[in-house]
Amino acid sequence: MRRWWALLGLLVVAACAPQPAFVPDGFRDTTVAITSSTRFDAKRFAGDWNVVESFEQTPREVAISRVTFRAEAGGYRYIPQAAISPLAADAEGAEWPLLNVGQFGRLTQEGADPIWVIWVDEDHRTAVLGTPSGRFGMILNRTKSLRADRLKAAREILAFNGYDLTQLRRR
Repeated sequence: MRRWWALLGLLVVAACAPQPAFVPDGFRDTTVAITSSTRFDAKRFAGDWNVVESFEQTPREVAISRVTFRAEAGGYRYIPQAAISPLAADAEGAEWPLLNVGQFGRLTQEGADPIWVIWVDEDHRTAVLGTPSGRFGMILNRTKSLRADRLKAAREILAFNGYDLTQLRRR
């Protein structure tokens, strides 16, 4: 009988423990502080990237395989290059946003979630992007193949910033 009460007590305590604060359509525990990279260099970051892994929201999402951050006056033009699914045909021909480049790789656009460069390796070969809301996140690499040690580091950075890695999908 005592064991029963002890077990019941543990279950009550476990139920009261704080749960991760995931946004309904997000992939990150928003109670965890998110960081951005002090190593970020706007000139070195510009250019083409391959999407290695990313978070997907719904089947209607565009399966982005490559991303270009084209330097323009005032920031970067964010140009995702994707295999558009028939379900997302309305995404074709979209005007891609101009992102303002802030300190530490904080990319902003009025009325949209900021995209933060959470981490970039020393040579700007691999990067991790995310949003404070947790609705977006991806691992990028300059080439299609990514060494296992850098992929591991990128995943660890996402986890450290509160992302649920079980929802991360390989491209």
